[in-house]
Amino acid sequence: MFRNYMKIAIRNLIRNKLYSAINTIGLATGFAACILIMLYVQHELSYDRFWEKAERIGRINTTVLLPGRAPYEAASASSPMKEIVETYFPGRVVRATRFIPVHPVIIRDGEAFAEDIHLTDPEMAQMFDITVLRGDLQATLNDKASLAISETMAEKYFGSADPIGQVLHIKLSEIDRDYRIGAVFKDLPDNTSLALNGLAKFDLTDFPQTRDLYDTWGNLGEHQLYIEVASTGDFAPISSRLPDLVNTHVTGLDSLKSGPDAKVSDFYIQTIQPITDIHLHPVGIGEMKPSGDMDAVRILVGIALAVLLIACINFINLVTAKSTQRAREVVLRKVLGAKRSQLVTQFAGETVLLAGLGLLFGLLFVEISLPAFNRFLNLELTLSYSDGTTLLLITGLLFATGLIAGVYPALIVSGFKPALLLRANRSTEGGGSRLLRSALVVLQFTISTALIVATATVYMQTWFATNKDPGYSKDNVLVLNNTGSGKIASSREALKQAILKVPGVRAAGYTDYSPIDIHERLNPFQLVGAKSDQTVLISTQAVDHDYLDTYKIPMLAGRFYSRDFTSDGMPAEGATGSVVINKTSAHKLGFTAAQEAIGQRVTTITGVNADGPVYGELEIIGVTPDFYFQSPKRAIRAEVYLLAPARYNTLAIKYDGEAQAVVARLETIWRSFSQEVPFQYEFVEDTIAAEFDRESTISKVLATFSAITVIIACLGLYGLAAFTAERRTREIGIRKVMGARVLDIVRLLVWQFSKPVLVANIIAWPLAVWAMSRWLETFPYRIDTWFIWVFCFGAGALSLAIAWATVCVQSAKVARTNPIRALRYE
Repeated sequence: MFRNYMKIAIRNLIRNKLYSAINTIGLATGFAACILIMLYVQHELSYDRFWEKAERIGRINTTVLLPGRAPYEAASASSPMKEIVETYFPGRVVRATRFIPVHPVIIRDGEAFAEDIHLTDPEMAQMFDITVLRGDLQATLNDKASLAISETMAEKYFGSADPIGQVLHIKLSEIDRDYRIGAVFKDLPDNTSLALNGLAKFDLTDFPQTRDLYDTWGNLGEHQLYIEVASTGDFAPISSRLPDLVNTHVTGLDSLKSGPDAKVSDFYIQTIQPITDIHLHPVGIGEMKPSGDMDAVRILVGIALAVLLIACINFINLVTAKSTQRAREVVLRKVLGAKRSQLVTQFAGETVLLAGLGLLFGLLFVEISLPAFNRFLNLELTLSYSDGTTLLLITGLLFATGLIAGVYPALIVSGFKPALLLRANRSTEGGGSRLLRSALVVLQFTISTALIVATATVYMQTWFATNKDPGYSKDNVLVLNNTGSGKIASSREALKQAILKVPGVRAAGYTDYSPIDIHERLNPFQLVGAKSDQTVLISTQAVDHDYLDTYKIPMLAGRFYSRDFTSDGMPAEGATGSVVINKTSAHKLGFTAAQEAIGQRVTTITGVNADGPVYGELEIIGVTPDFYFQSPKRAIRAEVYLLAPARYNTLAIKYDGEAQAVVARLETIWRSFSQEVPFQYEFVEDTIAAEFDRESTISKVLATFSAITVIIACLGLYGLAAFTAERRTREIGIRKVMGARVLDIVRLLVWQFSKPVLVANIIAWPLAVWAMSRWLETFPYRIDTWFIWVFCFGAGALSLAIAWATVCVQSAKVARTNPIRALRYE
């Protein structure tokens, strides 16, 4: 019997070539999309699960609630928290380790290199089972003059030679010494939130002059703190007692309390995040690597299901449309004694066979497209046919698709009544089947239209954010880093004057950080004469006299720093200095208009001595407009611009002409000043665009899969038009004999298929507007909602045009058929 079923199934597939081709291509495309996205989702969900103690490792994050600004959410904790958390939770916290990112200059054979390494604690080797290729990681981290490096870093500096015992000279802040290579570890896999290139022991005694950066609670830095608990059930009780720990041990932050009865835990909040949640649920500032996005994963899963659903809808529609041609076969089988269960088995088996054929082609599509998919996402995904989980998912996908697409058509076809069909001497179709097909076509184009709207919205928002005027000139501006290091720091002015002589360089100005930098240096500011509870925290940035000219920033009120005024800058003891602020800072200090701030004085920290912070007065001499010097993904923050040369660490350069020619000249000049400080640069425009890499990728993925869904839907529509035209062949012949033109017949068939597409648009538009409006709310600066309605009308017109073009091709072909042949039909 099985052989008989297989023969019939194969004969039907061969006999109905169009039907078979449309279903096979549709199912293959759906399978390929599902498998590709399945590989991506599997990769995203696998982050940090390979660690032996993954279920018992968590990271302590910190949220600081400051008055008048958005919450400061950081993937970090102050350095003293390490010892405190170990002693505060005995029996629950087994051990803890810090990862403090530093950016030293490494000198090897007289050549300087910039590297990113982490200072850490010896407990790190016990928490994370990193694969050690050479040496002893534990012994290395117990010695503050030893360094553990990745295999990539080892190859960079030592080639094929054995690195163990070799020496690298490191210059970092107060550290200037040789480090012996004590261990080489295997590069961490891609699916981890950790980015570790080099590891050295953190020892507070190495930083006697900058100790306050590491032993105070007010400095979060990017000091990540991981804890290992005794069991997974310890996370909840530890989390519940963290406010008590904060109130007991966190000191030096009383000035931030909202009142005498306020607690530190009211504004200084610490939470524990399991390491397996970090990648898809990033907290914001201070992540080691670009993070994933759970919403993006959900979107891709939804797209995969949508593509597969549309392919299944095609199958159901075409099978039910084609079923009338097999009605006589069914009733004859029933008359000869076939049971309905046998017929259901036969037709469901044909579906699984067709799905299997689609799966084979789908796997072929995956193998062909996977390299491009990997390049697109910058990943190294592979389809392993020996992996049990992958095979189980693919097999489940096959049978689920076969059942979803095949059960209903099998029940419909097997349910034909022999007496009714034999009496009518022709095949008939119930109104229920026609209604279902129309509903499914509506569903197909609802999904397709919504995806088109989503694609257009994501693309427009990404374009808007990256092209929005930031308030300064970002074109043809590059930033040189490391100007606060080594010999460069002592020759800043000479370096700047040499660079200004380079052909094409128009202006140059020092700052302490470049655009998109996430760091904040918060200082307390209070208007002279204001109440003590009216102190506000404002981020400060060090600039030089040419800062505004370099970035082409106008003044809103007052003036900027000028070399003609010797009083400009930080004040000497007993004197009054000057300061420039932005518009948001003026509002935060209580001024309703920028001009009101000019001439007013503020008190702030102007230095540090042996007794602690030194406070001085600054006169506000200028107010700048608000501009997006930080990430355009975040709201503009209050900024104070200080003339503080000691903090200059970057030099912004405005240039004309060919960029690489300018860069080559700049490097030559840089090398003439120092061979020991690495030459590093970045283009401001590229840095801003990189902030939206994720949104750009999502828009491209949406566009790709939207196109796929539309193509599959149109394939189904083409097949339905072919069968509809074939079923109405006699009607079309009579109409032509009675004088109907080809255009009249085409219009008749086109209108039949336009109605479900129009209904689909009516359903899709409000859903798309609601969903994309919610998505846009995650951006502080976004396109207007009415743009989404424009995209809706455009998507509606596009889907209707595609449907018309699809149907017209088949309709015109049938309408041009000789009426004599049509009248001899059946």
